[in-house]
Amino acid sequence: MRSVSKNILLAVISFSAAAFICQFRGDEWEEKLRLSLYRLTNDSIPNYAKTLVDEKGIPYVHYADYKGINAGNQYNPTIVSNFAIDYSWSLTNKKDPAVEVKFRNCINWLMANISYKENYALYVFNWKQPFYDSVGSPWTSGMTSGRAIEALTAAYKIYPKQEYLDAANSLLRGFYEPIQSGGFTYKEPAGYWYEEFADSNMHTPRILDGHIYALTGVYKFWQLTKKDSALFVVQQGIRSLIAHLPGYDMGNGWSYYDAYHAVSDKKYHMLLTGQMKELWEMTKDPVFSNYYQAWQKPLTRPYLYRIIKEKNRSGLILYFLLSSLLFVGLYLLYHQYKKQRS
Repeated sequence: MRSVSKNILLAVISFSAAAFICQFRGDEWEEKLRLSLYRLTNDSIPNYAKTLVDEKGIPYVHYADYKGINAGNQYNPTIVSNFAIDYSWSLTNKKDPAVEVKFRNCINWLMANISYKENYALYVFNWKQPFYDSVGSPWTSGMTSGRAIEALTAAYKIYPKQEYLDAANSLLRGFYEPIQSGGFTYKEPAGYWYEEFADSNMHTPRILDGHIYALTGVYKFWQLTKKDSALFVVQQGIRSLIAHLPGYDMGNGWSYYDAYHAVSDKKYHMLLTGQMKELWEMTKDPVFSNYYQAWQKPLTRPYLYRIIKEKNRSGLILYFLLSSLLFVGLYLLYHQYKKQRS
């Protein structure tokens, strides 16, 4: 009877400790477990845009057939910019020659693939993307220009070459080009909206995180250069964002991904919530603080409560697996302790 009581106590401690650990690491570990389960059961979620890296450290994307559209392998300047930014972060923490080569290769690719117009520049996608088939080809992207500007700004900080600033400034002027004329900017009374998937037919999804990435990329350039033209682009983007944000709020603490009201999955909701915090810290505008707090609320509920409510199979498996491992570990430690005492 005494042994049973001790086992019950060990089980209670194990389940409680597992709940505590999952509160902080559950979302991260759950995603890894989910991917492992898919591989084990040969039931993988189709990845229509798989990112690969070439021998120079430059990423490219394999777009599988989706909605009858097969773009194949494409070097996407948004993804190249993302990798360049990540490489630059690594270099600020530690000088690694291998990472430095990859960073330079990505920056060189971005410089070589800018499309210069009469008095501005942007990136032109000459292939049809499969996710929003209303957007034709060629198309361009405010998110791409914003991320590229951020990458070039980071490059200038590490290697102060004027050509990086000149290229970023040309991309900045692209933010003034209206979408009707082949740009990516909706110029509206409420402000400027920077479209992630833009062509001149104006049937575009107005993806929320894409607009935010566009204006925050320009903000990094403004921090370095203090150009009034960059500040204007940021201010107009923030005005438009504040005006449109209610349309991205489900009202229950969750967000919409785009103007078509596609519900954000957990990954994108966490991303958007983080962007609201970044914008609040950047602008001190309480609007962003309010959205951050509202959208953060579902993410701060106890992890165990969330996975039960969501009927999250991967989360539940993680919780019970961790509880079992803790129980076995405590059981063995307890009996080792008893053995040493006797």
